[in-house]
Amino acid sequence: MVELRWQRWILACAMAVAGPVAAAPSWAELAYQPVALGWSAREVDDASAGSTRALVERARAQGLEGCRRYCAQLQRVFARLVPLARLQTERARHLPWTLTVLRSADVDAMALPGGRLLISEVFLREQHLDDAMLAFVLAHEMSHSILEHERQTLQYARQLLPRNVRRSVADMYVEIDYNYTLLKSLEPVMQAGEFEADELGLLLASAAGYAPARQLRFIEAAAAQPEGAAPLVRTHPAARERLARLRERLPLALRIFAAARAAKTASATSAHRAARS
Repeated sequence: MVELRWQRWILACAMAVAGPVAAAPSWAELAYQPVALGWSAREVDDASAGSTRALVERARAQGLEGCRRYCAQLQRVFARLVPLARLQTERARHLPWTLTVLRSADVDAMALPGGRLLISEVFLREQHLDDAMLAFVLAHEMSHSILEHERQTLQYARQLLPRNVRRSVADMYVEIDYNYTLLKSLEPVMQAGEFEADELGLLLASAAGYAPARQLRFIEAAAAQPEGAAPLVRTHPAARERLARLRERLPLALRIFAAARAAKTASATSAHRAARS
């Protein structure tokens, strides 16, 4: 029983997938390599690490850290996605890729720089996610890390501020937190990042073997809900816009899904023949 509890604790607090990265088939290379970004990835990772700690520590203080009901599903889906994520860019290849699970309503699903993902069992329970829908959600968040959207947003924000003032990443976060005009100006950048994460997430999950049409049921459910009052800053596009763009990518996603299934079948056939010989 002690060993079982220890394994459960590891799964609940930070599920990390490691291992060698195989050569990528052409259909699995889906992302671009971000370039000309200010600050180093390490600087952005370090500056954002406090956000992760604060969320986890608050959940821990409330007794809401770790998974209980969805551990097996989360581990199964995350483990299938990580090898595909590592094929996308040189930096993604070396990220630790951890998934921290909380039982707090403060978080739905989110990505932080450095391959750190957070997800809440409250969100999973409310959304009734099957494996394909969960794969889309996780792959979407992983895509933010692969494409370094946080660094891209910070770089864009710096271009909007006086250039004769030297600023650290921490300084930029203070500007974004307290400068409403700057934050409002970042709306198009943040929304473009969500569209990109949707597209790459759909393709990544398809390459991992999850049916594209089933993945889209997550966004379809959101698009079916009435829109509430517009927030002061809209960081995400409307669900209906996201769904429309994703449907445009379905033919490509279906081709990638078919290629992944064919590769899996060929691998299984080869292994069966080798076992018989």
